[in-house]
Amino acid sequence: MKNLKRYIPNFLTSLRILFTPIVIYLGITNHYFLLIGIAIVIAFTDFVDGFLARKWNVTSELGAKLDMFADKMLAIGLLIVLIVRNHAFFYVLVLEVIIALMNLYFYFKKGIAASLLVGKLKTWVIFITIILGFVELVYPEFHVDFFVYLTLAWQIVTLICYFLYRNRSIDVKKKTVEEEYFDFYELVGPILKKKDMQLRKNYPHHIHESVYDHVLRVSFDCYKIGKRWGMDYQSLAIAGILHDFYEKPWQYDLEVKPFFQKHAFTHAKNAIVNAKKIYGTKVVTPKVEQIMETHMFPLNKKFPRSKEAWLLTIVDKADSMDFLLHPILLYKIFFDKEYRQKKKDYQQKRKDEKGVK
Repeated sequence: MKNLKRYIPNFLTSLRILFTPIVIYLGITNHYFLLIGIAIVIAFTDFVDGFLARKWNVTSELGAKLDMFADKMLAIGLLIVLIVRNHAFFYVLVLEVIIALMNLYFYFKKGIAASLLVGKLKTWVIFITIILGFVELVYPEFHVDFFVYLTLAWQIVTLICYFLYRNRSIDVKKKTVEEEYFDFYELVGPILKKKDMQLRKNYPHHIHESVYDHVLRVSFDCYKIGKRWGMDYQSLAIAGILHDFYEKPWQYDLEVKPFFQKHAFTHAKNAIVNAKKIYGTKVVTPKVEQIMETHMFPLNKKFPRSKEAWLLTIVDKADSMDFLLHPILLYKIFFDKEYRQKKKDYQQKRKDEKGVK
């Protein structure tokens, strides 16, 4: 069984490649409802294969590359179907192929490979537009052209950003991930080692990760991008680590509150107060505080006032999108007995603590 687990995630990924021709055929023959049903099922494998690979600790470079290839194949297949009915999608496909070819050229010829935030957002924009394209096929009164043009504009921006980044990187000796992460950890290590931060490993966050995992990922992404674009990357790294340093897991809080006092609207301020209490103002400087306090924009009232604040806001949203795409979270909340038991235990603990006080 242990050896079998190594192959299951890659098998699920391969299904997306095998079913792509079927999706194209169903689209060309106008079987839209059947196409949508199959597309939903095979798209679901994108959630399951990654979850199982992480759960069973069988992630691999091959699996990651296969997953990326399968996603591209499925997207291209769906675009081909849409092109038959709406020629505007042809330009989306052409630009996507150009971006892919440019990435391959720089990777094989120059040894440069990097994933930029603008590219991640571009992928999301394309898939949202594809979904809306199928909505138009089923409900002709809906018009998707505006979203197609928006996608084209974002693809052009992405193409320019990739070209500028890779062109600038040709003559620069690129650090390995290990070297860059070592520099990053040297900066945030003292914060991570604190007992209060280590406790966040037990705080559930969006899906298959803790608050600790989430803030570490966001902080490192902000550090890399900020350093690359001449921002205050040190403040960004610290703000990234502390931006969700609130006191208790939000999923377990059943206290009835006014709408605008719920976690999403208030936890940025709570994180600042809590971080100052634990780490002091030498760590939570005015700049760090200013970056942290608006990371939930537009849910918070204050507008991000610096490029660093904007960067944390965008990266936090991009790195949190797993929450929107993983139905496993909904399963955990409503059906997973272990998850519900942990929630009950935590709530009981809170009640006992209040009783003692």
